[in-house]
Amino acid sequence: MAPITFRVNGQPRTVDVSPDTPLLWVLRDVLNLTGTKFGCGAALCGACTVHVEGEATRSCVTPVEMVAGKSITTIEGLSAGGSHPLQQAWVAEQVPQCGYCQSGMLMTAAELLAR
Repeated sequence: MAPITFRVNGQPRTVDVSPDTPLLWVLRDVLNLTGTKFGCGAALCGACTVHVEGEATRSCVTPVEMVAGKSITTIEGLSAGGSHPLQQAWVAEQVPQCGYCQSGMLMTAAELLAR
């Protein structure tokens, strides 16, 4: 195993994991960024959505080797202190119910609006 380097929320990161490890588990278990959630494990529900080079990506089925040298944004990096307009709208409109899949919904909506 060779170390894999990429940027997460603007910070360079290097991990020493199996290259086929899903990005989700690297984010959660190695980098302790737990805002990205596990839902279905099959890229269907979207709870694991992050941005890779600005594109909404299901991290549960993305091997970490596929993001080598790329920039990843998680819900933690979407904005400082929840200042992103979508995060503010989510709160103002009382969108969350249980909240489990909210980070994936926000990340998907943010990519859509950025396009």
